[in-house]
Amino acid sequence: MTGADAPRSHHEDVGANVAYRLAERGAAVTVLDTGAPGAGTSGASFAWTNSFGKTPRDYHDLNVASMEEHVALTKELGGGGWLHQDGALAWEEGPAGVARLAQAVERLAGWGYPIERISPRQARELEPDLHIAPAVAQVVWTPGEGYVEVVPFIGALLAEATRRGARILPGRRVTGVIRSGARVRGVTTADGARFEADWVVDCAGVAMDEIARLAGVAIPIDRVPGRLIYTAPVATTLRRPIHAPGCHFRPDGGGRIVLAEGAHDQVWAEAAPPWPPEGSLAVVAAHLPALAGARVEATRIGLRPMPRDERPMVGGIPGLEGFYVVASHSGVTLGPLWGRVAAAELLDGALDPRLGPYRPTRFL
Repeated sequence: MTGADAPRSHHEDVGANVAYRLAERGAAVTVLDTGAPGAGTSGASFAWTNSFGKTPRDYHDLNVASMEEHVALTKELGGGGWLHQDGALAWEEGPAGVARLAQAVERLAGWGYPIERISPRQARELEPDLHIAPAVAQVVWTPGEGYVEVVPFIGALLAEATRRGARILPGRRVTGVIRSGARVRGVTTADGARFEADWVVDCAGVAMDEIARLAGVAIPIDRVPGRLIYTAPVATTLRRPIHAPGCHFRPDGGGRIVLAEGAHDQVWAEAAPPWPPEGSLAVVAAHLPALAGARVEATRIGLRPMPRDERPMVGGIPGLEGFYVVASHSGVTLGPLWGRVAAAELLDGALDPRLGPYRPTRFL
């Protein structure tokens, strides 16, 4: 609440948005994190801003609303060079993939989502470096989508939160939650520090269930690994996220390309068969010939917090005052909306009716 510290345990993309919106509203905010800004899951995200495959309709609408919040934030935070909203392209080759893509186009067009079928020639006018197989008849163009440079985005949010009075304290691992009966009063950290607050906001990502357990609440969160591959710089004019058959890729600054083979956010596990990154690079190079001869510069494995039913979980805990959780997949797309919603609910007591199906109560 205004005038009190509102510590949370992790300042990735979602948490940085929450911290900024609370500080903007005049709350005194303390941000606690075990590491450095952007060093966790958000820094290893494909960061595609979209609502392409988001169903059901109410979940789709939340994602669309947050895409609009991204645009608003670029104006609020002084230009927003981290948001690249130049659209995205997708196509398939096999009959099954073509049919799935056609169904998605029909659904999204019916929901009013900006989406078009264009010719391969038109797609290459947008992205001259692409190779699209001759058998491909149509490419899907989604002009409202794009991607985020997540670490600069987090930096801008936290810088503005700090300007508005927030304290950003990295290297502070939350080890205890202070309770007085049915009310949470704050947290303690591994270095023995004590932070008292009207509200504790748990945006701890893959550790959010650990923080919740410290408060006496069991919340089912899965940790889903995903691996991304980063190339060394190559000479290419690529500007947009591309979803080609069996892979997706986009620019990552300085001529680098970030890519993954397989379904979006390819799940990778140590028990899986070996997956050499050079093999994935070769798959993508078939669609982006500029990658021929390129080398892999780095791979990153991010653990994503995934509520057990793969839907967002945002809100307070019945019977436990002063404790609020925010956890979701698609955190880069949804983070700006969660920041605005959390600030309104915590400071005004105005529960957002759009979140009815996405409250923690469904697990408790």
